Amino acid sequence: MLASAVLCAACQSASASAHYPDKIDACKLPATNARDRLAPGTVEIPADSVKTADAKVVPQDRSTGNDDVTTCKRLFARDLGGGKPNLQDYRLVTIAVVRFTDSDTADAAAKATQLMTDALSDHSGVRLATGVGDESGFSEQWAAVRSGNVVMGMAIADGGTEAALIPPATLDNVQAEVTDMTKTLQRDYQG
Repeated sequence: MLASAVLCAACQSASASAHYPDKIDACKLPATNARDRLAPGTVEIPADSVKTADAKVVPQDRSTGNDDVTTCKRLFARDLGGGKPNLQDYRLVTIAVVRFTDSDTADAAAKATQLMTDALSDHSGVRLATGVGDESGFSEQWAAVRSGNVVMGMAIADGGTEAALIPPATLDNVQAEVTDMTKTLQRDYQG
């Protein structure tokens, strides 16, 4: 079963004028409860444990010379008991952060808005990761948010031969996680 990708273009931060001058570590943005919210009944495993396709969270064809793109990929597998992962039933969490580095903060924020409204909406409803879960199907949820000169996107993909056995990520959960990431971004990186 293929779940349509969903774009949360409207869930923009109230702090649209915020500016983030320093490089952002995408892996440090999720809240500490992110694993419980997005991957119940699973254990984290090294990202290269399962061959997966790369999730295209931010379209590369919209990248410019005035941006800083950082990504974070985490992989979870269903727990067979005692922390032993079932590598045939997994969840891939991909986070991408685009920070526009233009010295003109208004121009940087305008470019971030353009990425949200143009490039990402062009991909709404499109399967962003391919070649995953050939036998049992593939499901994906994703959301994106902008704050000032930064656009964050998160994609949750369930795959493998037994993908239905992982409780599916819901759009509400993904949007809640993106909201939490925005709070972390504003607290730890705002200039």
